[in-house]
Amino acid sequence: MNHTPHSNRLHIAIFGRRNSGKSSLVNALTGQDTALVSATPGTTTDPVTKAMEVYPLGSCLFIDTPGFDDDEGELGEMRVERTLKTVEKADVALLLYEEDGTLEKQWMDLLAEQGIPVIPILNKADSRRDVASLVLWIERECGRTPVVVSAKEGTGIQDIFDAILEKLPEDFGEQTITGGLVAEGDVVLLVMPQDIQAPKGRLILPQVQTIRELLDKKCLVMSCTTDKLQASLQA
Repeated sequence: MNHTPHSNRLHIAIFGRRNSGKSSLVNALTGQDTALVSATPGTTTDPVTKAMEVYPLGSCLFIDTPGFDDDEGELGEMRVERTLKTVEKADVALLLYEEDGTLEKQWMDLLAEQGIPVIPILNKADSRRDVASLVLWIERECGRTPVVVSAKEGTGIQDIFDAILEKLPEDFGEQTITGGLVAEGDVVLLVMPQDIQAPKGRLILPQVQTIRELLDKKCLVMSCTTDKLQASLQA
């Protein structure tokens, strides 16, 4: 399962300001030193990804993004632009809130417009003075209760996974290659041309996924190459 293609994984993107603790949070979520952590703003210049299995979510791809408050010239604009590009790939967004909240609200609206479920996060709970008041303020600002975490101490991480699970539709990740075309007991003939550039003795991923889906639907599956189509139909 560690070799699941990135396109088939749940994409969890982390958004926030510089030094809001995004990289530390990614490391806490993955349990590894996935992203470089530094007190210097702008350390993350490009999106950093980490693929892994997370129970009970399954195959996930975590994406650490540059800060969306980067205003340091042309380079800063490029970082923000790459962060915006990540929105197109996200299935779920973790949005780290800071006390000002203006930019966070803008990004909350942007993600909502794209139909991306957003989970507000209040990080650095170990070093903030009045966490309870901040939680109430964020609730008023965005209408949602933030998940309170400390990436540094590793607290609240399971709460994030629970919140992600609640945001996902029940049928997320289910194969829909054949849709409603087939039903249990149908005989399905797959015409499967073999790419000469593919490794010998193997099928390409879409072929494997289609066969698996048909088997799960209790279909009777036959397969042939293009030159054996007529013979297969006769059989």
